[in-house]
Amino acid sequence: MVIKVKKLFLLCLILVSCSAFGKGVVYKPLLFEYKNEVKCLALNIYFEARDQPTKGQIAVALVTINRVNSKRFPDTICRVIHQASRHKNGKPKRNKCQFSWYCDGISDIPRERLAWKISLLISQAMLQQPGIQIKHYGETWKIEDFLNGAKHYHRVDVNPYWNRKMLKVVTIGDHIFWKDYVND
Repeated sequence: MVIKVKKLFLLCLILVSCSAFGKGVVYKPLLFEYKNEVKCLALNIYFEARDQPTKGQIAVALVTINRVNSKRFPDTICRVIHQASRHKNGKPKRNKCQFSWYCDGISDIPRERLAWKISLLISQAMLQQPGIQIKHYGETWKIEDFLNGAKHYHRVDVNPYWNRKMLKVVTIGDHIFWKDYVND
């Protein structure tokens, strides 16, 4: 019950207006792609970070946007999220995706209604949908890239091989965020 009250309080903090961004975080999808990009980003926030603090959910969105803005990754949010090793028939190989939820064999339909609404609102704010902003203590939170361009993260309870040549940027909730200074 306490968690639901906290999530409801968080939802109340995400209010209407327009958000300002800095440090190259801006990614504005083409108008005809907008709704799909919002949904893809919201799904990524939901499945990767719905149990994380708000800052952790925003950090997952930032990693996704940082990848879109990089020449090393696909150029849209949906393509970044759907990036995977694929079979010859084009279907993603199980557990061989950039974001594990996309090819883990489990349904990709959000089941927790409040967490899904929060993910959608954060996604809309991150993609600068007019009329949506995130407030922090009553003030508009001007979200800058507090990850300094990080494009990778993992849970604290795993230690993947790929982080060996990266620098740790920050730990938020139970995710560790990394920047690849060698290849960026």
